[in-house]
Amino acid sequence: MGIAWQKAAVLLCFISLASCVQLDEEQQRAALLTELDGSLAQLQVNLRQLERRMEQLTEDKQCQQHSECKVLAKGVRPCGGAEQFIAYSTLATDEEVLLDTSDKFSQLRQRQHQRLGTVGTCEALIEPEASCQQNSCTVLPLEYARR
Repeated sequence: MGIAWQKAAVLLCFISLASCVQLDEEQQRAALLTELDGSLAQLQVNLRQLERRMEQLTEDKQCQQHSECKVLAKGVRPCGGAEQFIAYSTLATDEEVLLDTSDKFSQLRQRQHQRLGTVGTCEALIEPEASCQQNSCTVLPLEYARR
């Protein structure tokens, strides 16, 4: 019975040590995630605020003619180029504020891609044209653009 107890004690020690090592690794991982989540979370909050601001600035899309509509390249893809394009009205939009907000958004998005090591397909989106349709600026589907 003495040997059985010794084996059990040794096994218990190994289990205890293994759980300590596992906890230590988990604690390290949690600390790293907390550190990363803090600054990355703030970056995400800032991006969302800028995105909301762009949505507010481009919300009123009223127009009378095509020349009052423009397209804004929004964001930046990991390999460069815009993430998407949105239409806006020059009648209802403060272009200077919109372009400044868009530039800040793109800079932060690029920083986010760099921090996260984001990769993409490196396909470039073709910039569409904007058009005044039923008194509202819209992005034309590519098959209708440049005709």
